[in-house]
Amino acid sequence: MIWKNLLLMKFDNGFRILNEKDTDDKFYVVDDIEIEVGDVFRVGPNGYFERIGNTDKDVAQAEEVYENAVA
Repeated sequence: MIWKNLLLMKFDNGFRILNEKDTDDKFYVVDDIEIEVGDVFRVGPNGYFERIGNTDKDVAQAEEVYENAVA
């Protein structure tokens, strides 16, 4: 899916996606994409955002593996 009329506002420690028509709308959400809490993205060599994992799920899986190994 391609979104139009969006801005990326950069901060010291990240960025926020804003609607180009109303940059004061602090509650604007791009809600037709599937992301979860803990998802981690990076900007790839082609300039696109790439999902590289989910820190919450990675930690949960590591804990489960550890608990199974110890038991």
